[in-house]
Amino acid sequence: MSKFRGHPLIDTKDYLDSQAEFEFHPSIREFLEQLQPPTEDLLRDFQLSLRFVSDYSDTPGTFNRFRGEVQRFLNYLWVTAKRSLAQVDEEVVQSYFKMLRTPPLPWVSRGIYPGFLEKEGLRVPNPKWRPFALRTQDEKARYHATQATLNSSRTVLQRYFIFLVQRDYLAKNPMPNLRRRDQRAKTGVVNVDEKTARRLNNWQWSYLLKTLQEAANEDPAYERELFVVVTMKSLFLRVGELAPRPMDDGVERVPLFSDFRIKNVQGEEYWSYTVFGKGDKTRSVTLPTGYLPFLRRWREHLGLVPSLPLPTDNHPILPSNRGGGALGKRQVQRAFESAIELTAERMDNENLTEEAARLLAIKNETHYLRHTGASMAIEAGVDIRHISEELGHASAAFTEAVYVNADETRRRLANRDRSI
Repeated sequence: MSKFRGHPLIDTKDYLDSQAEFEFHPSIREFLEQLQPPTEDLLRDFQLSLRFVSDYSDTPGTFNRFRGEVQRFLNYLWVTAKRSLAQVDEEVVQSYFKMLRTPPLPWVSRGIYPGFLEKEGLRVPNPKWRPFALRTQDEKARYHATQATLNSSRTVLQRYFIFLVQRDYLAKNPMPNLRRRDQRAKTGVVNVDEKTARRLNNWQWSYLLKTLQEAANEDPAYERELFVVVTMKSLFLRVGELAPRPMDDGVERVPLFSDFRIKNVQGEEYWSYTVFGKGDKTRSVTLPTGYLPFLRRWREHLGLVPSLPLPTDNHPILPSNRGGGALGKRQVQRAFESAIELTAERMDNENLTEEAARLLAIKNETHYLRHTGASMAIEAGVDIRHISEELGHASAAFTEAVYVNADETRRRLANRDRSI
């Protein structure tokens, strides 16, 4: 019988913070280094997966379910399929679900065991742990996935792949429409259209913008919400790109007004914004002319002169109310949430109850602004290669896979208008 060549990957929630650096889990890094995909790719797979599972650490039952499914899938992906997460496609997921129904015997333990044990101050893999577990010691018993198990796996992986798509690690959600013999009951999980970016529609964006403008006109306390939302949408920013972040050299990088610069090309002037993004990479985003009034408005609200920034202006773009610093990532995200809540409240007051519920459902998903801005720019005719560069994507092909599908759009709209 072949041996189990996998490894437990995610410890209990008490060790989540330390796992990222392998301080107490050196065997995980050793495991990754012996696998076929490049170690650098697997390290990123691991870090992203750890971040995903960490989002569910507040609820013990949910955390354990998500942790178990993710480390089971990664073991299959790395050990059996010999691929990294960036290489996942529908065929891999289909094969994984086949394996889930009747896993190989070496992948099943007889009894439930923790993944890690304490030894000499370190967390070491438990040799009895397996991705699947039977609650009996009977050697004749065989593991067969229940309908509930298959449903749970599908639910977790749907959220997992959506998380990876939102972070530009996957171009599309690889979850296929599983055949009836692989998934006999519907899970109740809506299968996200992997060919379309998750964005606000034109009406939602117009309503959101109008609501924030009117609120800020009446109460300056909403100027921050207005500026954050317009900036993230217009400049295709991730929430972390408007907040301080540590660089590789350990120095904290704060977004400053000096990151806005006026440039000249063939005698024509335009404004740009320098983004310090993931991996200490910088990119330059062109400011739409229509964005400049919002930039002026924000600076006037802060009492800064002149109305547009100079190259020497080292004031934080989003100063903290406490003074002397800049808003953190969570505060920037909170500004977005506040904007959504305000807009949904207005919708409710105008008897747009369903629209309000739809908007509130995405109040924690700030990436909607980035996707909305990019989608609208492409629809307006901006060259997709330029948009790709300003999004910070590795290639225009990736951008096209996420944002563009003209044939699909035409088919859907034509089908929408068919007669009953």
